[in-house]
Amino acid sequence: RRRLAARVSELHGWLDEHELADARVEQRVQRILDRLHQDKLVVAFVAEFSRGKSELINAIFFADFGARLLPSSAGRTTMCPTELLYDGTRAPSIRLLPIETRLRDATVAEFKNYADEWVTLPLDLSSTERMSEALARVSQVKRVPVALARGYGLYDDEDILASLETAEEGAVDIPCWRHAIINFPHPLLQQGLVILDTPGLNAIGTEPELTLNLLPNAHAVLFILAADAGVTKTDLEVWNQHLAGTDQAQKAGRIVILNKIDGLWDDLKTQSDIDVEIERQLRSSARLLDIPPAQVFAVSAQKALAAKVNGDDALLARSRLPALEDALSGK
Repeated sequence: RRRLAARVSELHGWLDEHELADARVEQRVQRILDRLHQDKLVVAFVAEFSRGKSELINAIFFADFGARLLPSSAGRTTMCPTELLYDGTRAPSIRLLPIETRLRDATVAEFKNYADEWVTLPLDLSSTERMSEALARVSQVKRVPVALARGYGLYDDEDILASLETAEEGAVDIPCWRHAIINFPHPLLQQGLVILDTPGLNAIGTEPELTLNLLPNAHAVLFILAADAGVTKTDLEVWNQHLAGTDQAQKAGRIVILNKIDGLWDDLKTQSDIDVEIERQLRSSARLLDIPPAQVFAVSAQKALAAKVNGDDALLARSRLPALEDALSGK
């Protein structure tokens, strides 16, 4: 994009130099340059909960803060779809759309035009603690009657686990927020990268815009799996229905991550044996998802984040994150 903008500017200069640029040409050139500068590259992170998706985002984008900023722990953490981007017209902030808006007809895209519908919190870039507190809002839940959760489209009567959770109280935990937008001045985000963090595969069914707009239009999709389990039946169903892509350009932008390879590290095995086991999982996942093995990466996001925070180059290399980062920046 930068190279194309530079060439358009060179052409504009050449036309001016040879007196070939009139008002109409000036307008068209400016429109092209504005479009290039405003264009976004959308990368979606998709996974079932507890696959380390948020930790991977922490390792890639927030390690310089020396702490874990996005909530990442056992169970569900990111409870609402979250966009991570940079808009120079706004101060660093997190904007949150209340879950109650699901009862209205407007889409998330339409609500983006109404600032007063959102709860906006500033991000204090000078304080890791306050940054972490603000970003933790994406994991907020509240307990509501089952009937209300059903009205929001967030309760499945056929879900056995959900029924067990609500058997006694007749209530269920739901996300506080329908959507979150984090405006953060990271160098990659400043260049037009937009990260979409989805709240587990269950959100694909409950928030139609994820399926109908955001995911198919993403330039790249990172599908995070567990290294020990590989491709599960649920993973395969979501991949085939929503992520696989219909043409070669889309398929080339699909990257599969086998996360938590540190779970395969075993002091009773040689490093060579561990590498063979990881490679076997890589090949198996590529075969099941029908993509080239070069589009499957094995990493440990948790160890990578710890390595970056502590300056441990050996651990960072063993986490294999640098290979993934090189692939992302090279696409």
